[in-house]
Amino acid sequence: MLYYLRLFIDLCLFRQQAANVPRSESLLVITATAAILSAAINAIPDEGFGRGVLLSVCQIVLFSGIIWVALKIKGVPERWLQTLTGIYGATTILQLLTLPLFGWQKPLVSAETGQLMLTIPLMLVAAVAIWSLTVMASILRQALEIRIAGSILLVIFCQAVVLFIISLLIGSPAR
Repeated sequence: MLYYLRLFIDLCLFRQQAANVPRSESLLVITATAAILSAAINAIPDEGFGRGVLLSVCQIVLFSGIIWVALKIKGVPERWLQTLTGIYGATTILQLLTLPLFGWQKPLVSAETGQLMLTIPLMLVAAVAIWSLTVMASILRQALEIRIAGSILLVIFCQAVVLFIISLLIGSPAR
């Protein structure tokens, strides 16, 4: 277990290659479940745990499908298992980093205007979000053998499509 934890931390720190992630369906299920649960826990302040789980499951399923299509188009669908395991393992690590920061979410909203205030916790959450985007882009760059700019655009495209489909199916977040 410590080996896998170290592997995913090294992916987050760009010290490890996605090709070094073991090909294991069990590990994919574990990392996907961990990503779902960590995202659902982060969603508790706004969405509640149940809706957070539903949103996270939809996100994982849709993201997995989009990545499979991208890998299939590139002619390397056999990399799907390692790619997603790496992404979900690394994403879980990064989501766990933000857990203490989401406890401060309510004070981040101004009582007078209802708008988000620029605070250190908010900047840290934004920094982790950018870090997460670059980790996913790095893993996809390796899996698809494309330039980093293309992989960043692919991650942004994936997230936009996933959010659009989820909003159509489930509704807007924090209703």
